Amino acid sequence: MMLADLIRKKTEINEKELDKILSYFKSYKAPKGKLLLKEKVVADKIFFINKGCLRLYYSDNNYNTTTRFMAFEHTFLTSIVSFISREPSPEYIEAVETSELMVINYNDFFYLRNTIPEWNKMYIYILEYGLTVINFKLSSLLTQNATERYRSLLKDNPELTQRLSNTNLAAYLNISPETLSRLKSHI
Repeated sequence: MMLADLIRKKTEINEKELDKILSYFKSYKAPKGKLLLKEKVVADKIFFINKGCLRLYYSDNNYNTTTRFMAFEHTFLTSIVSFISREPSPEYIEAVETSELMVINYNDFFYLRNTIPEWNKMYIYILEYGLTVINFKLSSLLTQNATERYRSLLKDNPELTQRLSNTNLAAYLNISPETLSRLKSHI
């Protein structure tokens, strides 16, 4: 699903408005490993992923990382609290794979909200999607052990085991790479 298709699905925007909206998105190809947002920088962009994978993560003073979210095709990603509050982000965004993105900056995004009221439905969709994902991840961390999280991944998103490195897959599941290796050998 391309960006235009998603906008049509979630809103009642006419084609003229859609063309205007799409003109504010810029195409960008992010190479694997590219940092799209650094910690302590205000998130000024929202990324829509046409192809590829982006990772939203935290890093501590010892360079240990914790992945908050992995975003794949046909989803939006930003550090949403930073984007809304205009405060520096506590997290990073990195291209895990070479990724084809559509990017809109903060000023253009909110200009569209003010000039095309129907665009607010996309804003609500982005917020609701983010809330749902965060709630799902928190719920799995609180109610499932590592084995259950890995089995759920195999059931719901088996392609991730081929797409992600063991390090990123372990981070996605919030387990150590060693635990992931043990799980893979027993399941």
